[in-house]
Amino acid sequence: MAKTYDEESKQTNKVQWFFFVIFIPALFAIALTWIVMTIAGINVGDWASKHAADVPVISSVFPTDDEKEQEELIGQLQHTLDEKEAKIQQLEQEKAGLNANIDELEHQVGDLEAKLTKAEDTDEEQEAQVKQISSSFREVDPEQAAAIIKNLDQPVAVTVLVNLSANERGAILGEMEPKDAAKLTSLLLTNGN
Repeated sequence: MAKTYDEESKQTNKVQWFFFVIFIPALFAIALTWIVMTIAGINVGDWASKHAADVPVISSVFPTDDEKEQEELIGQLQHTLDEKEAKIQQLEQEKAGLNANIDELEHQVGDLEAKLTKAEDTDEEQEAQVKQISSSFREVDPEQAAAIIKNLDQPVAVTVLVNLSANERGAILGEMEPKDAAKLTSLLLTNGN
């Protein structure tokens, strides 16, 4: 039993000796050389990858020039792709904004069309009422009609006179004071009637 312990002790001593005498100093020497060469301005990484490419087993660890070029090309293409995707997203946001504006404008057009239809209906109703009121002036004595029209607002008076025949209009204006008849006549001419 004493022999096996001594044999194990010798094997352990050999491993320790290799580790402390060869491995650690070699690692230290490599690190020190690397630092000194880097300070001297030599790019040790490029130099090592260049020479390591010639070593059969280690060459698989270091990339070749073709692989580096491919990686750079892939990086450039990825960057271009990212820029294009960002541009697409920006354009989609602009499109969504424009579609929202279109929807809003279509809604406004619908509202305006409804208001226009309502206004046209109102105009037609007012025109029918004016015709009805104007027809009632046909049955009134021109002197009384002149007194009534004189007291109306000028735009309403002009509208009523427009809807009367030229003879009826002339009879009513003839019964008015010249000053009032002149105002209404100039308004009738201004309106193109």
